[in-house]
Amino acid sequence: MDEGYHLELEIKALERELAAKQLRLLELRKNCVAATQMHNYVLLGTDGPTHLNDLFALRTDLVLFHVMADCEFCDAWLTSIEHLAQKLQSARSLAVVSPQPIEQLASRARAMGWTIPYYSTEKCNLSEDMDFLRSGNGIAGIVACHLVGTEIYLAAKAPVGPSPFCSMWIFADKMLSGSHA
Repeated sequence: MDEGYHLELEIKALERELAAKQLRLLELRKNCVAATQMHNYVLLGTDGPTHLNDLFALRTDLVLFHVMADCEFCDAWLTSIEHLAQKLQSARSLAVVSPQPIEQLASRARAMGWTIPYYSTEKCNLSEDMDFLRSGNGIAGIVACHLVGTEIYLAAKAPVGPSPFCSMWIFADKMLSGSHA
């Protein structure tokens, strides 16, 4: 058999192993966030400080879209889900959060035409506590919160990217390098 065939077999074996570990990781993450109480963080909005529980706006569910500071990929991602976000708003509250200072975030939101309210986590630990603050600018992710009385619980959280491995990297590398393999 040729080397390409053996490499393909090894790739398929690794993909099966990775898929199994990703399912286990998902299970562990679900168990980890179940019943995790959150702080009532003080976020910075364009009208001043706002408590996290105020973002629920008489609803019991809140989805936070965490975007990195000065990230054009996050801007494209958030802009691409605006239509979905508008549909979600009928049943739950939504907000964009970022470690970026509120003045810069406001300028960015205006330039991108965001309709979702946005807040800075610059002066609180929300980004750190959700493990979305890495190397200063943070990573993109989604946090779902549930309000029970006056207590806020983490329902789910997930980073949006980049992951340690993404098949699109291979595709992009081949396209950008001009390879025809």
